Amino acid sequence: MRMALFSDTHGNKEAMRDALLSEGPFNRMIHLGDGVADGMSVSNEVGVKFCGVRGNEDFASQHPEEVTFSAGNWTITAIHGHQMDINPYHSQLQWQQHFNDMVKWAIRKRSQLFLYGHSHCAALQEVDGVVICNPGDQYVGSAGAPTFAVINAENQRLTVQLMERLEKGRWTIKATMEKIC
Repeated sequence: MRMALFSDTHGNKEAMRDALLSEGPFNRMIHLGDGVADGMSVSNEVGVKFCGVRGNEDFASQHPEEVTFSAGNWTITAIHGHQMDINPYHSQLQWQQHFNDMVKWAIRKRSQLFLYGHSHCAALQEVDGVVICNPGDQYVGSAGAPTFAVINAENQRLTVQLMERLEKGRWTIKATMEKIC
């Protein structure tokens, strides 16, 4: 299963649409909140199955704050991240504690992949056997280029790639992580 992962898009439908159409095809789009309604609209427009969670700025959303689902042999847990009071300006020590908390959360859900947003900072790492990913953001006012993540969940292999937009229709791989079960 090939999935596109977004967070913190804040109305930037154009960048989501560009990512889905130029880097697809995708079986599923996952949106981690703060723009989840726009994410659902774009996924419907391009014909990709949708899964999303509510962010702290998705005021009228009926989406849950957390979802756990399977893709191949992999279990994935997704949240927005405001539940953990994360902040991009936290110290490295505080972030290490956040990552440890994410691992505990993933273990409770029996997940091998933990997805979060909210901080607007792309991240991809493995901590204690759990792959943790934040796809970054596509916020129009962001200082950086739009980012998203591509997840390939096959039976025995999980690959996650952080993608960064160079220009419309052109994305580059910023980071890759692979896990074999």
